[in-house]
Amino acid sequence: MLLKIEHELDYQYSNAVFLEPHYLYLHPKRSSLLSLQSFDIQISPEPTTIAKNLDTSDNTQYILFFKNTTSALNIKVTSIVDTTVFNPLSFIYHPFENSSLPIQYSEEVAQALSPYLVKDGITTLIDQTARQIAGSVDWNTTSFLTRLNAYIHEFAYEVRDEGEAHSPEITLLSRYGSCRDYSVLFMAMCRVMGIAARFVSGYYSAVEPEDPTQPQYLHAWVEVYLPGGGWRGFDPTQNCLVSGNHIPVGASAIPHLVTPIRGTFRGSASGTFEAKVNITKLDELH
Repeated sequence: MLLKIEHELDYQYSNAVFLEPHYLYLHPKRSSLLSLQSFDIQISPEPTTIAKNLDTSDNTQYILFFKNTTSALNIKVTSIVDTTVFNPLSFIYHPFENSSLPIQYSEEVAQALSPYLVKDGITTLIDQTARQIAGSVDWNTTSFLTRLNAYIHEFAYEVRDEGEAHSPEITLLSRYGSCRDYSVLFMAMCRVMGIAARFVSGYYSAVEPEDPTQPQYLHAWVEVYLPGGGWRGFDPTQNCLVSGNHIPVGASAIPHLVTPIRGTFRGSASGTFEAKVNITKLDELH
């Protein structure tokens, strides 16, 4: 499936400010299921230096350095990607006993996955709720993940363009949040069950673009590491498994490290922010 992604971020400041280095995660992440056909980025004002590198999680990171003051920052990114539609449940757990919870990784695999198993922020409530969901599906691994997806999907959704994710307990208690709040809660409950989980930032393309109820936007979801299946994506916001309609730009054990744009400014000013995303299925235009 060939997709064109147009993403514009626009900051306006009430007075001229000096922009400190800004970190961008807007470059689609290549994989065996996604190839990048083209990528173009336009930035105004033009940075004095743009550093492109790979971060600690092998994500493409841009660092922008500025010299002069400005009253605006505009970033436009255009990407064309080719994604593969696939069945995310087409695998066999190996060792087979991992089809039941809790997951038991080998010593070597557990060591490699240790950043994705950290249980910071997991309270008694998070632990008990995860175990209740697992018990309701007889501790079946796949059923737990799909039930957890559906459970969080029932929360009230809010659009929040800026700010870090809420703690998993706040989201669980309030039963509302943004896609990144849902994802952080999903990760926490997976880690209770011994399932390595990481936060993914990227884009979601609606299955039926002509349906106005199916959005196309910057998005967040979760990938979990399943023995025999590798990294598999779950999206509690859409209550679906990742199967070809998600385009990742960054994945990390620590959510705020793959925020699409991160930076500060010096100066006495207030600011406004607006983001626009448009995703077009090119293979449907021919």
